Amino acid sequence: MRTRRRPVSPSADWLAGPMMALRSPVEHVLGQALRRISRRQPGVFERLQAYGSATFLIAPAQWPVAFALTPRADGAVRVVPAGSPGDFTARIEGRLEDLLDLFDGSLDADAAFFNRTVQVEGDTGAVLALHNALEAAELSVADLVPIGGAVLDRASRSARAAVRRMRRAAR
Repeated sequence: MRTRRRPVSPSADWLAGPMMALRSPVEHVLGQALRRISRRQPGVFERLQAYGSATFLIAPAQWPVAFALTPRADGAVRVVPAGSPGDFTARIEGRLEDLLDLFDGSLDADAAFFNRTVQVEGDTGAVLALHNALEAAELSVADLVPIGGAVLDRASRSARAAVRRMRRAAR
């Protein structure tokens, strides 16, 4: 699927250069996270076998960059300019907070889709498979951080508590 060029917030334009300059370390950390998840929870990737060559564009709204995710044990996450069209199986766009909430399951995916909190283009079957795999894995944002054991558990609890506090403050 060829994705359409989305407008980027003018206030975010100045961030494009620095964010693209930092893409290597971000790609490395997120790639390591994929490999860690594949070791700890291989079932996540088994659920996505039918979409082994799929690439999802995860696009935080109004950000100058997006994330091209190939969800396989040997997959990758690439940081790409948000306005650049590309061939992706599907595009998932929404506010960064909502995308992170979808990732850790604290935002209902069906409600987010039907309320247009997130927009999906492309192969919705692939998106549904990705959602189901993430939901079954019960991952948190802390699972993306390259630390392990008890430190990871504490970081995960802290991250979830911080998200809950931010939500309450936003209401």
